[in-house]
Amino acid sequence: MGSISKLSHPCPASSLSSTFNNPKASNPKCLIGLLTTSNNTFTSKLSSSKLSLRSKPSLRASLIVRCAQGEGNGSPTKKTYLHELYDKEGQSPWYDNLCRPVTDLLPLIASGVRGVTSNPAIFQKAISTSNAYNDQFRELIQSGKDIETAYWELVVKDIQDASKLFESIYDQTDAADGYVSVEVSPRLADDTEGTVEAAKWLHKVVSRPNVYIKIPATAPCIPSIKEVIANGISVNVTLIFSLSRYEAVIDAYLDGLEASGLNDLSRVTSVASFFVSRVDTLIDKLLEKIGTPEALDLRGKAAVAQATLAYQLYQKKFSGPRWEALVKKGAKKQRLLWASTSVKNPAYPDTLYVAPLIGPDTVSTMPDQALQAFLDHGTVSRTIDSNVSEAEGIYSALEHLGIDWSYVGDQLEIEGVDSFKKSFDSLLDTLQEKANSLKLMASLSAIGSPHRPLTSSAGISRTPARRGPHSLLPPEAEKVPDSGAGGGSTDVVHRRKMLLSSIGVVAAAFCNKEAALASQFADMPALRGKDYGKSKMSYPDYTETESGLQYKDLRAGNGPKPKVGDTVVVDWDGYTIGYYGRIFEARNKTKGGSFEGDDKAFFKFRVGSQEVIPAFEEAITGMSLGGVRRIIVPPELGYPDNDYNKSGPKPTTFSGQRALDFVLGNQGLIDKTLLFDIELIKIIPN
Repeated sequence: MGSISKLSHPCPASSLSSTFNNPKASNPKCLIGLLTTSNNTFTSKLSSSKLSLRSKPSLRASLIVRCAQGEGNGSPTKKTYLHELYDKEGQSPWYDNLCRPVTDLLPLIASGVRGVTSNPAIFQKAISTSNAYNDQFRELIQSGKDIETAYWELVVKDIQDASKLFESIYDQTDAADGYVSVEVSPRLADDTEGTVEAAKWLHKVVSRPNVYIKIPATAPCIPSIKEVIANGISVNVTLIFSLSRYEAVIDAYLDGLEASGLNDLSRVTSVASFFVSRVDTLIDKLLEKIGTPEALDLRGKAAVAQATLAYQLYQKKFSGPRWEALVKKGAKKQRLLWASTSVKNPAYPDTLYVAPLIGPDTVSTMPDQALQAFLDHGTVSRTIDSNVSEAEGIYSALEHLGIDWSYVGDQLEIEGVDSFKKSFDSLLDTLQEKANSLKLMASLSAIGSPHRPLTSSAGISRTPARRGPHSLLPPEAEKVPDSGAGGGSTDVVHRRKMLLSSIGVVAAAFCNKEAALASQFADMPALRGKDYGKSKMSYPDYTETESGLQYKDLRAGNGPKPKVGDTVVVDWDGYTIGYYGRIFEARNKTKGGSFEGDDKAFFKFRVGSQEVIPAFEEAITGMSLGGVRRIIVPPELGYPDNDYNKSGPKPTTFSGQRALDFVLGNQGLIDKTLLFDIELIKIIPN
């Protein structure tokens, strides 16, 4: 079968048509309540520049959505800073993330989010760290689909489902907003014709008016942009890092509109994704190599300065006779979209790449970190053209110091394309491993007795437990014994690395005649409907304490145990075990590996201080240093008042907080049992 990466025709597999031609419409209901809550004079001028934002406001302990009062004599209207961003300044806030269930986007839409962007890295993280895709993937593989076809079917479903949620915004704004973006294969970044064919194919199979096909702004793809626009397909042009390339993107859009032959251009729209924070990341390194006071003072200023000048270019290009002729046919401006808005340098303010870039007819797409920060303490005012002269001065000063903007743009483009290719290839490798496991286990189950329960070495029947989002493996994959006494690196058990060798694990299980279909967290017994609240689940292969905590040690530690007053450093993952096994914390660090790095990279608390939920503290006090323990936490040992802000551990990402809050704050019959994996990394004596 032809790969979508190198298509010779629009549709790589006719088998996909039946899946996508008649997508099932869904009407999700929001069950989550949104709580509102180079001379001395010039150098001196740069030092006091308003574009330099050095103080970093502290992020509050919880996500607080600030409220604005509605104008007039009526009752107050709850609005967030995101609503104000659009209503007052004409900038559309979008969310730079997408995963299942897409209904998790509903509270964000209610808080003012007006669109969604995705990319290969986002899907790599979503699919490889979540079990929400496993059922569909299993069906695709069992039906004979190859890996890349299966990948695109997973992606297209997410895009279709998400676009449905934004349809009303799209309709209300007459196709100006409410878009969801999906990117062509990053392997096509140097393939002009391949990109055009892939864009046509994606447009056809997604079959939604409010979907942008993302095309990278590489030199080979500039002609692709014109061709795709000329075919009446709306485009999100991504990976723009320089003013010169941005101007080429605008010209491609205008050329495409003119070549389309359409009398009504109102439904052919586009955004140009101008990347911000990565510019500072690269230029800051160059400035530090120069090392002069003038150079060091320009750190953290390049990205916003260039973005400010990009807006000036936008205003210039979308004016004049050529543009006015297109406006008469209904053409809409190709809006500037600020991408890469999360802060990479923790010394910079967490809204550095949002607050200074507010202006009309623009989009700001924000990942979790930036979105949470702006919702909490953002300020809404037009800033994009308030410091143009300073931006020009900074841009020129960097050139005088030897910074080559063309080099910066080219280098960042290479890095961006390479990063997306690696994410794409990594995900396909992960899916291939899962597919191989499924095929091998299907063969093994046909050999043995498919209904025989798993047994321990003592012959006692036990219920298998779900082991994580990659878990298509038998329980033996995680129960790897220490390699012997004496310590050292040889007895370090890399629990998660076992997941990277699924074929070998399954083969080993076959040799031991203990192979069985692996269960999932989502498949663990949970209380449902009328049974909820009447009893609790008990898992045979876990030890239950007097408090009701259930645990099992995935690895026994060989060090001391913490005492009251000691500070412990831990790594942890969390799942809503009673509600479809949703991940609310998955740090993707190897449990059981050697500890490296700063304590700040991990969660720490003082034993006996009631800083964490009762179950977490009970589990830690019974562990030895280096141990890895899995615990099942009933609601009474979990978060007080079903509020993760009152006691740790707290999810570190916005999406994780939403997933946990959905379960804890839900008033329906939802089992609030949680599962944690905890590794005791370090003990700091009192």
